[in-house]
Amino acid sequence: MFRQVDWRAVPANDTPEAQAWADFLEECRADMSHTWPSFVAEVLTMLVHGWAYFEVVYKLRRGPEQVEAKYRSRYNDNRIGWRKFALRPQRTLSAWDYDGDGGIQGMYQSAPGGRVFIPIQRALHFRTTEASGHPEGRSMLVNSRRAYRFQTRLEEFEAVGVERDLAGIPHITVPVEHLSPDASAAEQATVQLIQDMAAGLRADERAYVLTPAEEYGMEDAEGKIHRLPTGYSFKLLTSGGTRAHDTDAIIKRYSQRIATSLLSTFLLLGGSEGKGAQALSADLTSLFELAGTGILGGIASVINRFAIANLMRLNGVPPELWPRLEHGGLSDAALNAMLGQLGNLMNAGGITHDTNLEASLRQKLGLPERAKSELSVGAATGGQ
Repeated sequence: MFRQVDWRAVPANDTPEAQAWADFLEECRADMSHTWPSFVAEVLTMLVHGWAYFEVVYKLRRGPEQVEAKYRSRYNDNRIGWRKFALRPQRTLSAWDYDGDGGIQGMYQSAPGGRVFIPIQRALHFRTTEASGHPEGRSMLVNSRRAYRFQTRLEEFEAVGVERDLAGIPHITVPVEHLSPDASAAEQATVQLIQDMAAGLRADERAYVLTPAEEYGMEDAEGKIHRLPTGYSFKLLTSGGTRAHDTDAIIKRYSQRIATSLLSTFLLLGGSEGKGAQALSADLTSLFELAGTGILGGIASVINRFAIANLMRLNGVPPELWPRLEHGGLSDAALNAMLGQLGNLMNAGGITHDTNLEASLRQKLGLPERAKSELSVGAATGGQ
């Protein structure tokens, strides 16, 4: 969804000069060594780690024939453009550098030849939150980790339980003297051989149960009872009955909690039970899109404040002419499809225009409501 969002350069004002610098910004976006959607995808790694750090690499635009990447460009106007926004993976973080006031000065990256310092002036630092000035933000998965841990363990227990119910657990008995610390080398070798054979029957952590052999009583000619071991035996242990807990319902409950922590519970509507309300789905989807729009707004703010401002400053552009990047909505594609279908229906006479339809369209398009005086006139004329 985020990769498909449209981005566009907006000029600072209506003058031709401002429009020219907005066009220059679009040129720089299209002239990088990577695509813009791939850059957005790398920025979104901050949702998992809480932060994402990019080094801004520039180039001098001297034409496409240049051999060196720092000069190669589609354009040859000798302006400074973006070569790439290079992600510095979160796993390579060595340390953060702060100034005397606690401000972030840069990142030390672990590299094969030692630590490399990347100053904040040449970087784009994206964070999910800037609370307390912490440079690593907060992962959006933090709230779901407890539910995920329990859900994963229950799924493993459920799978092992089903397997054991169907196949059983091998149970082997051996003479008690074979398990004694004083057992001979031959007896120990025999036990080891039996264990290897039993372990090959199952693939779980506890593939079998090995116990001393049971004993039985035998009366001799003098009437004395002697306890004798049964020797070797092999059998399969199965569960004594059905399980008392519905693991499927418990696992679904944890799935619900995980989805709730990410505002994506609409993904669980319907499912195998066929339940779910369209109105509820629309509300939950709108909430998810609202959160996603907030994330996109934070990304645009960092790009406008640091990437574009530094680019314009290096090219000597006055601040009053600096363009900015704006993003589209997450559901623009669905909205455009709906408008196309609506237009076809209205042209075919399948649906007619009225005040309710107009009010709904205005809300979806983010347009202001119609004036009450116009509504009164429309009602008096039959909505024509």
